[in-house]
Amino acid sequence: MKKNVRGFVFVAATLLSVSAFAQGGRLLTPNPAGAAPFHDQLKPESCRGAVSLVTDVGFEGVKTTAHNFSNATGGGESNRFDKTPVLTTKVELRDGCLNAHLSALVGSAQTYGVSPVTLFQVTLTPTWILVPPTRHMYGHYETPYGIYGPAVAIEAEGDVDELSANFFQRVGTDPTAIPPGTYEVNVWWAGGPTAPGGAIGAAFVLKLYQ
Repeated sequence: MKKNVRGFVFVAATLLSVSAFAQGGRLLTPNPAGAAPFHDQLKPESCRGAVSLVTDVGFEGVKTTAHNFSNATGGGESNRFDKTPVLTTKVELRDGCLNAHLSALVGSAQTYGVSPVTLFQVTLTPTWILVPPTRHMYGHYETPYGIYGPAVAIEAEGDVDELSANFFQRVGTDPTAIPPGTYEVNVWWAGGPTAPGGAIGAAFVLKLYQ
């Protein structure tokens, strides 16, 4: 009986969450209880260092995803993105700063029948840990629509718009830094949060400076 009650509560909570998305919640909705301890969004951060290495990864063709941000069974930090990264690469990080720039052409809902908003996330995952934590870089909004799921987002108008976003991450020993080492860098994406879900895009480029 308890199992059935728990199942009913879970389903009810899920339906309420989806209903809230469908009613057009606001992306810039704070939720301090849902924020991660890494990046305090109420405190400015900075990172300085000389650039000595640039890494580029890209895909020029068209990609699509059926994943909706309201579905927390996917990939990325918070599991709210497609399980397959749109871009991925590896970097060897040393003390200092890692900077990232992400750009992409994103299709609109009215032209391509996807969700009105496309959300992206850039994460760092250490390769030397058996069950590695996935951590977003500084520069995301951590609680879109009031839930934890760090992201940047764009709503394309007409045909397509271009996303352009910058991120950085300190590398070192202080509490908001990550330790030096080899990391997998992934770019995740999803449509959302309303029906029909999914996203379409092209000309994805991630540029890393360290």
